[in-house]
Amino acid sequence: MRLYFYVVLTSVMLFNSTALAQSPPFSTITITGETKNIFNKVCLFEKGSSKTPFKTEYISSNGKYSIDIEIPGDMHQYGDYFYTDMRFWRDSNDNGMREPNEPISECHFIIWIPSVKKLYLQVYNGPKYEIKSSPFKYDYPK
Repeated sequence: MRLYFYVVLTSVMLFNSTALAQSPPFSTITITGETKNIFNKVCLFEKGSSKTPFKTEYISSNGKYSIDIEIPGDMHQYGDYFYTDMRFWRDSNDNGMREPNEPISECHFIIWIPSVKKLYLQVYNGPKYEIKSSPFKYDYPK
């Protein structure tokens, strides 16, 4: 009986410490900044080829934006990390569906790696920034 209790207690303690080690640095990250005034929305897409975003915020006429990303709620798991695809977009007819002739930025991946407890913004074929605080300021293009 004692051995069983010890094994169960040890297993619970290991599970809890692993779960705590994998919790994100923030439950929500707010990304704010400025962008070109050719864009009118900042959106989260499931992947780069998606036509419809699952989260959208409007960009003001002076190019300022802010978007909240729930971690891991707005992210998709891929192997040992989670990510979401953030893009700046000009929804010309405001129908919420991306069309071929509308200007759109390259992918901006928001990546959470639980094993190292780090969060990054990675521009497709571009720089990578560690996100150490929320809100996180990111101006596009730099």
